[in-house]
Amino acid sequence: MDNAQKTFNEQKFSFKRYRNVIISIALFLLFVSGLMFAGYRISGQIQRSQLQIDVAGTLSDTVYDMLTITQSLQLLSMEKLIPETTEVETNGDAGGNIEAANDPEYIALQVEKQKLLDEYQKVAKNLLNVLDKGGAYDVVEGFNSVAPLKVGDTRQSLQKVQGIWKDYNSLIDDAVKYSVASNQNMEFARKVSTFASDNQDALYEGIDEIIVGLNEDITEKAALLRWIQISGIALSLLYFLFFVGFFMRRLGKADLAAAVARRENTEIMQTINNGLFLLDKDLNIGSQYSSELERLWGKQNLGGQNMLSVLSDMVANPEDLETAGSFVQQLYNPRTKERLIASLNPLIHSPMNVMNESGVKEKRYLDFKFNRVYDNEEIVRVLVSVSDVTNAVLLEEKITKEREQNDLQMEMLTFILKADSQLLTDFIENTKKRNNNINEVLKQPVKAQAEFFTKLRTIFREVHGLKGDASSLNLHGFVSIAENLETSLKELQNKKMLNGEDFLTLTVSLEELFSLTQTIEDLNKRINHISGQEGNTGRVGRSIAASRQAANPEPAKSQLTKYAEELSQRCGKRIDFSCLGMDNMSINMTIKTQLRELAVQLLRNAVVHGIENPEIRLNKHKLSTGHVRMEMKEEGDSIRLIVEDDGAGINTELIRSKLVERGMYSKDEAAKLDTRSLIQKIFIHGFSTMEGSNQDAGRGVGMDIISDRIKQMKGRIALATRADAYTRVTLTVPKRI
Repeated sequence: MDNAQKTFNEQKFSFKRYRNVIISIALFLLFVSGLMFAGYRISGQIQRSQLQIDVAGTLSDTVYDMLTITQSLQLLSMEKLIPETTEVETNGDAGGNIEAANDPEYIALQVEKQKLLDEYQKVAKNLLNVLDKGGAYDVVEGFNSVAPLKVGDTRQSLQKVQGIWKDYNSLIDDAVKYSVASNQNMEFARKVSTFASDNQDALYEGIDEIIVGLNEDITEKAALLRWIQISGIALSLLYFLFFVGFFMRRLGKADLAAAVARRENTEIMQTINNGLFLLDKDLNIGSQYSSELERLWGKQNLGGQNMLSVLSDMVANPEDLETAGSFVQQLYNPRTKERLIASLNPLIHSPMNVMNESGVKEKRYLDFKFNRVYDNEEIVRVLVSVSDVTNAVLLEEKITKEREQNDLQMEMLTFILKADSQLLTDFIENTKKRNNNINEVLKQPVKAQAEFFTKLRTIFREVHGLKGDASSLNLHGFVSIAENLETSLKELQNKKMLNGEDFLTLTVSLEELFSLTQTIEDLNKRINHISGQEGNTGRVGRSIAASRQAANPEPAKSQLTKYAEELSQRCGKRIDFSCLGMDNMSINMTIKTQLRELAVQLLRNAVVHGIENPEIRLNKHKLSTGHVRMEMKEEGDSIRLIVEDDGAGINTELIRSKLVERGMYSKDEAAKLDTRSLIQKIFIHGFSTMEGSNQDAGRGVGMDIISDRIKQMKGRIALATRADAYTRVTLTVPKRI
């Protein structure tokens, strides 16, 4: 059902409540409309009578004008006769009569009077016809027609006037038609003038009777109109008193009940511990909501606001808001089952940055629950309940963290029991040394931007080296922390400008690293302590130590072989790994530890970057299993570490394209680089030919670590490669540093 139907239902509900009031007001409007209609009708009748009076008055004026014209005609005829008689007496000749009759001035004046009489005759005939039958009347501006006389005795008076006019009209016809030069004009003028004079009073009397009758009718209608208006005002006042006295009391009782209900609702909303509100289809918050909602969201005056807009600056993940909007729209879809989509709610245990009462933003975890609100099986609203589950989430995180810590300790305990004691001790000591190095780097004062990035590179090397050592020993806890640190360091490297506060983002991961290092050291000490005790416990400890030693007769080779297998599995490759001389050489422990770290880096590069996938190797007519050979041997005062693979070799063209892609060289500059120069670029910090990054490669730090360590050990690097054939890296360092 659409919004129009919903609006109709709301109007229907309101009509039921205010039905009597609406009916009463409708009756009042009907009464007022009747009064107005009656007033309009009476006013129209008065106006019609007034217009008829105007017509009768105009008729009276016209009759008077006609009398004046007829008398003028008679006078002109008499003036014509006087000169004629004088001429006969004086001259005894009738020629003077003919001259007077043909006088141009006399003729013009006579014709003018006849025309005027003819015009007044037509006007009078039209006015009588209008009064009798109705018709057009243009004398008074604004009215186009007049109704026929019907009021009282006005018809009889009109008939009397019409009777006189009938004879008057025929005489006028003769008067306006006779020839000006005719000797009969005197007779025509006398007859019409005499008739007009004799009947003038009768005509005026008839017209006056019409006017008087119409005026009396107007007076009666005006009195009736005043009576109707006074009655309407009186009845309206009575109705108003009745309305106020009856309906308003009923409405007052209803409003009082509604006020009680609202007060109870307000008390509930102020007391409930959850944030409750209604949400419409446009995701607008209803006007009524619980007080707790303002505290939970740290905002006020939420009524009418869009929920997504309110939460936009609070939610940690903006995508959750878009999903929440779609989720609510689905709740308004009657074909969607509410229970089936409940699990799709994106705002469960949702982290929010909320302004607390002190004006400080704090992180809260809020739980949103959405339920449909029905009206006659129609979804009209969505009820939203918001609760603060911060304590529950933090407790759950704490329990989860403790569980992970316990699992991590069990993992490390298992590793300690199985690992070679010397390898474990080397790892712990090397990790502590790395931690101290990182601390020292962070403490160093910085004066220029370049020094910030130097710090980053140094820390990156330590972390990447730690990750390689931990990964080779299968210590996933250390690998995970190192991964997080590398991600944070990479983000800092991508910035153009750095400051001391940027390094604070590393604090959490570094604390986890230091704590985990302390944990594995404590566990190792406990195991060693057990191994040194007497009695049965001592026998158990010696048994543990013996089993650890027996399990790893060549610990370095065993560690690297296992690591190579894990690497190949993660990369989807097959390798045959051979390792010589890693455990049989009596050299300085520091040098051995550093060479073992470099061996891990070189082994990882050989497997990840060198050895191809089995399908690719077969296409190149190679064995599907690649071979990686590692050997450490003494040569005079030096020690050599050689790592060789029969993989793809170093792709110098790929290096060239990556240099251009990353903006390190222009296309023309990169084209000028020879093979030796291109190979040297793999030792640049942060440079990698791999697309993306993972646990084993892609950060561009592995070869940088090798270069840095060899410089510190005052050694040298030799690299030989051939495309689709092999890559061999030889590290040569002195026995004594």
